[in-house]
Amino acid sequence: MAVRLSRRLLSVPAIKDFAQYEAIKTSKAPMMVGFFSGHWSMAGKMYKEQFQAMANSYPKYSFYTCDVDDAPLAAYDAEVTEVPSVVIQPLGLKPDGSYYDKTDMVVVAPELAKFDQVLSRAKAAVDSIEVLEDEGERQPWQFDPATGTTLPPHK
Repeated sequence: MAVRLSRRLLSVPAIKDFAQYEAIKTSKAPMMVGFFSGHWSMAGKMYKEQFQAMANSYPKYSFYTCDVDDAPLAAYDAEVTEVPSVVIQPLGLKPDGSYYDKTDMVVVAPELAKFDQVLSRAKAAVDSIEVLEDEGERQPWQFDPATGTTLPPHK
């Protein structure tokens, strides 16, 4: 009997600290899509591979995974209240020419413990958002003391 060993390369980076999370906001990607889970979450483990497949179908967007215990500030900034959740933050320009901001962020969390619907609802949300390319260089987001989260720089 032969035993086959394989090493699977995952294309989605894992966020380990808040600085990595903030760096994605200044990248050239038109949208950042994160899969927030916990090492203790069975549903997170079950659907992580499907999130990887979803990431492969959107090569222009910046996908990442985040363990809420590794980077709690990133989870707080992304307004994650339940895991697994998918957070979608458009970063470019709206069709009317204005910039997307924190109010345009979409958090897809399981409703009534229906974990199997999170990724399908997230895919529908990603498909519904239209982002125009932004030619300028992006500035770092700024801390908002009123909310404890970050806001895009004022333009």
